[in-house]
Order: sequence, then C-alpha cells, then structure tokens
Amino acid sequence: MKNNHLNDTPFFRAMGFVGDVFLLNLCWLLGCVLIVTIGASTSAAFSVAGKMAAKQDYRVFHDYFAAFKRDFKLATLAWLAMAVAGVLIFATYQIGLAHTGTLSNLLIAAGAALGVVWLCALGGGFALLGRYTYTRWLDVVKDGLRVCLGCPAGALIWLVGMALLPVLNMVLPELFWYLLPLWVLIGGGAVITGTAFALRPAFARLESKTK
Repeated sequence: MKNNHLNDTPFFRAMGFVGDVFLLNLCWLLGCVLIVTIGASTSAAFSVAGKMAAKQDYRVFHDYFAAFKRDFKLATLAWLAMAVAGVLIFATYQIGLAHTGTLSNLLIAAGAALGVVWLCALGGGFALLGRYTYTRWLDVVKDGLRVCLGCPAGALIWLVGMALLPVLNMVLPELFWYLLPLWVLIGGGAVITGTAFALRPAFARLESKTK
C-alpha cells in the first residue's frame, strides 16, 4: 500500500532540510564568485535562512534572488567598507608576523582581536539586513556587532564556521585539503543556516517588541 504520508516522516523532512541547505550553499557560492557581490550574496542567503529558522514558507531560489536584488546596494556598500577595514586588519597582523619584539606581538594580538570583531560585525550585520529593512550601511555594521554580543551562540557558530578553514590552512594544511570539498559542497550554507537558527531567539524577541 502506498504511504501518502511518507514525505511527512522525520527522515524525509530532515533530508528535505539538508537539500535546502545544499541549494542555499550553491546560491551563496555562485553569488560570491564576483568578490564585489559577497555582501549581497551573504545577506540574501541569511534572508532565506532566517525564514527557515522562523518556520516561515520559503523557496530557496526565488527568495534568495529576490533578497539579492532588494538589498544589493546597501549590502554591497557595507561589504566594500568592511572589506577595506578587513584588508587593514590583515595587514596589521601580517606586519606583526614579519617582525619580532614586543611591538610585533602587540600588532599580532591587535590584528587577531580586531579580526574577530570584524567577522562578528560582518555576520551579524548581514543576518540583520537579510531580515530587516535598513537605510544606512553603518547601522548594519553596528547592529551586527551588537547582535553578536547579545547572542554568543550565534557569533560562535559564525566565527568557527568561517574561520575554521583559513586557520586549518595555516596550522594543519593536510586536514584543510581533506575538509575543503565538504565545505564547498554544503559548508557555507550550513554555517549561515546554523547562525540564523542560533540568532532566532534574539530576533523573535526583537520582533515581539515591534508588534
């Protein structure tokens, strides 16, 4: 006898969810091919992941491209400004590594700390932009840092997910090349979705206050 409720079983729901994360990762990667569009792609991916976390109806491709188009200008402005800041932070870190002494150690520590702050502001900001309306890119960045400070679990998932491979490439290159195919297959989408689910309680409280 045919089971008409087969697709409602936990297994098939889980597989459908994994499939959606895979498709979201594909959209995100394609949107990041042009470096200048990384911000718009990340914001759009968070828009879809936010609907998944809020248990709202969504269509991965349709909602991703709609959000990409909607937030392209502001997300791109925020990304370009943050990219410049990121280059300066990375340069500070590299200068510290290239020299020895107390000043060099301070530069390394400052570069690492600022890098964490930078990555938090980036992830939190695009998670907010994918969910809410903004008019100024600076507000996106500031609120992104605030939401990460208020929700350490979301910040941790984002930081570990986005920094893991670069760190492994420096300290354990063999493991980096082993994990790279898996990350390319689903990693970015999984990190964005996991971050969105971790941030959902904070977003729910914010939305309840605005009703």
